[in-house]
Amino acid sequence: MSDANSSCPKCQAALQAGSAFCSKCGTSVAAFRQPSAPAAPEAEQELWRGRFSAKAQAHWWFLWSVEVVGLFYLWFAHVDPEVRRNPAARYVFAAAALLPALWIAWNLLVAKLTVRYRVTTHRLFKDSGLFSRHLDEVELLRVDDVSVRQNILQRIFNTGLVVVIAPSDATEPRIELQGIENPIEVKELIRNQVRKRRERSLHVESL
Repeated sequence: MSDANSSCPKCQAALQAGSAFCSKCGTSVAAFRQPSAPAAPEAEQELWRGRFSAKAQAHWWFLWSVEVVGLFYLWFAHVDPEVRRNPAARYVFAAAALLPALWIAWNLLVAKLTVRYRVTTHRLFKDSGLFSRHLDEVELLRVDDVSVRQNILQRIFNTGLVVVIAPSDATEPRIELQGIENPIEVKELIRNQVRKRRERSLHVESL
């Protein structure tokens, strides 16, 4: 009704652009205008999903390698040859060398199969469990801070821990995304989406 060629709903006189009243009969044009339709809700879309990365355990494999080198040095440099020929001593040596590797591999398998992460345009999800299931989620509007933690080997292999803080969320004020590849990119994706959600919320409230 604010176009230059619009007309007064009462006397049909032409209205100037942006006019609130008819210049001929004084009728309030705003009273006849249709209220603007409410903004359509934004469809929720998935932006990212991930799991624990094997590269996030690089520091454990490094420590295991150091341990194995040390064991071989002790075995061949300081253990009597007669002892080395003893089957029981060999079993102890093999267990000391292999059990830490099995422990690391087991933890990797559990983390990779039982924990899944997902970020949408509205929420962050942490889905844990293999046979049973526990689903945590936080609304991005409630997120106050996102940070990344990495040790030196995780920085080299570009993995790390992404920490999401939402203190206003009573059920899940903190979610940790462990062993994530490209953690800086994931952190920025979450932070940017939090900003977009807040801007959209303010826009809707101002309508």
